[in-house]
Amino acid sequence: MTAIRVAVVDDQRLFASGMRMLVDAQDDMTCVGTAADGAEALELCAAERPDVLLLDLRMPVMNGIETLARLAASDAAASDTAASDAAASDTAASDRPRVIALTTIRRDDAVLAALRAGAAAFLTKDALPDVVTATIRDVHEGRPAPTEAEALDLLRAQGITVEANRRDEVLDALTAREREVFLLVAKGLSNAEIATSVFLSEATVKTHVRSVLMKLGLRNRIQVVITAHERGLVRA
Repeated sequence: MTAIRVAVVDDQRLFASGMRMLVDAQDDMTCVGTAADGAEALELCAAERPDVLLLDLRMPVMNGIETLARLAASDAAASDTAASDAAASDTAASDRPRVIALTTIRRDDAVLAALRAGAAAFLTKDALPDVVTATIRDVHEGRPAPTEAEALDLLRAQGITVEANRRDEVLDALTAREREVFLLVAKGLSNAEIATSVFLSEATVKTHVRSVLMKLGLRNRIQVVITAHERGLVRA
């Protein structure tokens, strides 16, 4: 089994070292490097191509949100020069790492901004080690992360501006089955739960989820959740 390649970006060196030790202690993970700010993170990602990036949101030089934007820009540029194959999991195909945002405050505006910018999940820095490692594994495999429910709570707490005039734009791009899967993902259901609900195999559900992400230009499941809530397609 190939180890999950993880990189840690945090300006608190002690915290970054602790995360490195936690990752390296897992049989199925390896830490490929640490960085102290977003600029170093971009260099690290280019050199090591990690699968998962643990990214602090508040750092000097370049913060986490700007780092996510730079990663997205480089990803888009690469996509313009070469066609990407479909990903094997519920995440759009690219060389860009799957990002887990790190925060000290759960109810932080920056967390929601990071999720909108493409982060697949978020963790508070006091998260238990088992939660950290579970989140890394789930994000790497494209499964719903343990913090997805907390992301929904953030949407509710911070309020949602429903863009009702754009509802049809989302659904019109999808087939009837894809719409069904889209709405079930938006409600927080796992692939297994969706498969049971619509009487399909998990493999078929995964294929539909990939198709939804590609058609709507979304990176991961949590962006499906955010998009559906902002369009008023499901209730918060």
